[in-house]
Order: sequence, then C-alpha cells, then structure tokens
Amino acid sequence: MYPKSFDYVAPKSLGEALELLGGGPEVKVLAGGQSLIPSLKLRVLSPEALVDITRIKDLCYVRHEGHVLVIGALTTVAAVANDRTVASSFPVLREAGEQIADPLVRNRGTIGGNLCNANPINDLPAVMLALNASMVAMSRRGSRRIDADSFFTGAGHTALAPEEILTQVEIPVQGAGFGSAYRKVRKGSGGFSIAGVASCLSVAGDGTIARCRIAMTAVGPSVLRAENAERALLGEVPSDSVLDHVAALAADASHPSSDLTASEEYRRNVLHKLVEEAAHASYERAMTQ
Repeated sequence: MYPKSFDYVAPKSLGEALELLGGGPEVKVLAGGQSLIPSLKLRVLSPEALVDITRIKDLCYVRHEGHVLVIGALTTVAAVANDRTVASSFPVLREAGEQIADPLVRNRGTIGGNLCNANPINDLPAVMLALNASMVAMSRRGSRRIDADSFFTGAGHTALAPEEILTQVEIPVQGAGFGSAYRKVRKGSGGFSIAGVASCLSVAGDGTIARCRIAMTAVGPSVLRAENAERALLGEVPSDSVLDHVAALAADASHPSSDLTASEEYRRNVLHKLVEEAAHASYERAMTQ
C-alpha cells in the first residue's frame, strides 16, 4: 500500500515551519519519521501536507541551562543515550534510550518525535513523567511550557495545538541523593513492549524516601503514573516487603489488555516485577550519590 498524495515542504528554520502550521489544511510534522512514515504508507494517517523539520539543526542539542537539562526535540534517541551528562545524571533516560527498538530506529528517531507520537507502548513518555519534565511548545504566538503530567492526553494524542511544534524538553537537575532507573520487558530483541517502568526518587539523610515518581508504559491506553505506589514509598526504606506492596499498588493502577504480544495477566505479573526492580535500582543509585 502507498500513501495518499500530499504536499511536502522542508523548511530550514523554525519560523518558517511555524508559518506553515499556522492554519489551512491538515498538516503533519515529520521529525525522525520512524512512526509517521509507516503510518502514511498504511494510510493510518492521510494528511494534506507534510512539514519536514529535520533540516532545522537548531533543534539538535543536549545541554545544561542552570539547574535544568535541556534536550532539543530533533536530538536523536541514540545521541541522548550516548551523552555523558545523561549517563551520569539520568540513567533512567539512558537505559530507556538503549532499549528502544534497534540501532537504526535509535539513530533516526528523535526525542520530540517519540514523545509527540504518544504511543501507549513508547518508552520515553514514561521516563518524562517520572523525571517531572516539561515540554516547550512553540507557535507563531510564542512559547509555552507543558508539564509531562498534562502533555500526554491519550493514545496518539498530546496537549499540543495543531499550530504548535515541540521544540525542547526540560528536565530539572536533582542534587545528591537522587536515583533513577528504567526496566522493561519486550517481545524479542526489537519487539514491542510487554511492560516498562521508570522510577525516580530522592532519599533523605536517614535513608528513607523523600520524593518519588513511578511511571508505566504498555499497560494502559496511555502512559500512567502509579501515584498510590509513590505515596506508599514515601518515608520508607524499600525492603522486600515494602517493594512488594508498592508493586502491587502499581499493578492495581494499570489497565493492561491482551493482544498478540502478551495477555493481560502476564503483563500485570511482569509489571509487578519491573516496579520492584526499577524502584530498588533507583534507590541503590540514590544512596551512592
């Protein structure tokens, strides 16, 4: 099957791209294209125009701005996963990036494209939720920040307006006593996720957990926070019994479905184990910071 015909434009600046999105026919933005191009080919999507922003090199970067790690939307998954700053400060982001699909996808797919795709089985939305990240959206009217809790609105949907482009992701840099981890099970070496868990937490001076965010992917119609599980960890040292209770609360908050990849029951069982592993790993890292 081939895509329906559409207009194609490749702007070289963000301003030009925003002008093209400012109204008129239905337009889709092409970043890495690892999800969009197959959708066009299968006619899952049939836009009237395609705006290819891959030539806007100003949107490719990983840098610190004060106490915030800033990642340009066109930065590839591989570039982020291989960045030394990311590896040392945010292992959850590195671990997730290294497990996305295969090297070809990681070298072509972009951070912004992955997030805007908002696929319920994508890895990075859960990571951004756990990291309490903010997304910066630009339009001709200016910019606005959207926190991760509000950005993902459903399967394939985000809070971006049709005329907006995601330009960068902002992640608050944490101090000593912070740890993060990502754990995932997928079908085969490059297969779809069965379940994935991102955990980020901070430890107080007495070794108890002071702050915690746990996000889950592939176990619901969209990325999910395990808020009851987070609350159960606060003030605790994560012993085996505590982690088992926390994992059970996370599984209760999930809404997995059965498909050709895995059954609902299997996904819940996998999720339980992944929550335990991710929380334990992030705690161990926090204790050594």
